[in-house]
Amino acid sequence: MAAAPTGPITRSCPTCGFTRTYRSQGFANKYFVRHSCETQLRLAAIAKARAEREAGGRRRDCQHAGHPHEHGTLLAYQKDECRCLECRAANAAATRVRNRDLTYGRWSPLVDADLVRAHLERLRDTGLGVPRIAFLADVSERWLRRIMNGDNGQLQAHVRADTARRILAVDAEHDNLAPNRKIDGTGTRRRLQALVALGWPPAWIADRLGRDRGNFRMTLLAGDEVTARTASDVATLYDELWNTRPEPQTPRGERAIADALAMATQRQWLTPLAWDDIDTDPEPPTPPSNALDDIDEIAIELALSGRSIRLSQLPPAEQDEVVRRLTENGKSVRDIAEQLATSTRTVSRRRRISAA
Repeated sequence: MAAAPTGPITRSCPTCGFTRTYRSQGFANKYFVRHSCETQLRLAAIAKARAEREAGGRRRDCQHAGHPHEHGTLLAYQKDECRCLECRAANAAATRVRNRDLTYGRWSPLVDADLVRAHLERLRDTGLGVPRIAFLADVSERWLRRIMNGDNGQLQAHVRADTARRILAVDAEHDNLAPNRKIDGTGTRRRLQALVALGWPPAWIADRLGRDRGNFRMTLLAGDEVTARTASDVATLYDELWNTRPEPQTPRGERAIADALAMATQRQWLTPLAWDDIDTDPEPPTPPSNALDDIDEIAIELALSGRSIRLSQLPPAEQDEVVRRLTENGKSVRDIAEQLATSTRTVSRRRRISAA
């Protein structure tokens, strides 16, 4: 019969992995059986979680199809159980906000759904569809329809504050509308006509917009409705050119500018400065073409400063005013003709008209 070992002895539990070295076989028999596998497994899980946090956290990517959650958001922390640094920081920030609002009695995680539904109806009336609103608000389309139509005929009374905030932040701007959605063309038509009144030929504007010249002319004259893409493109070009006169590079270009100014004068189109709000102003009465109120002061100042503004680029009323002011400044007929790239005969005629 073999003698029992008298030196240190090590025992390991196959269930929980608990390992301990005892100084004798007797101590091992007495104390090893007293360990708790449940406690050891819990301590191991705590240690593993601590190690993951120190290494940057356990990263779990969203598995939802079609509308995945992004890291660094409270949704990813809660729904996906992601514990990366970004998601933990988002959860900590949300917790701080909640605790602060609870302290001051401002905690309100839900808002009235009627307010959200009214805003959705206004967006629908302006031409935004449900899929487009859902995309802009970063909300699932199914959930958006549930807010609008209810569930089993029962409208919900409240919406989460974060969801409501994203929906209410959506505006019916041209850039938000579907590109081919038809909208009112008043503002677009006025912008185009104002650019022509500055001397920009319609063909040049069409080329800058990448549009067919024939179709563009119809929009210019009678564009009751335009697509959202066209409205956005025209608004961008208008913001670029509203205080700029075209520069003729050739005699043909000079004739095109003169024709544009003649068209605008004949049709009584207004320059940009004639509008307070070019989209919403009622159609203002057009003053006579030689009225001082119709003068574009920006064009006058550019011409007076000698910045390559030709007299032929200006409407008749502005031509008279420029010649009058240069004459008052002591300029001779020859100097004025040279500065405005025209003939002395034209300057003399404009002097007589402005003096009348």
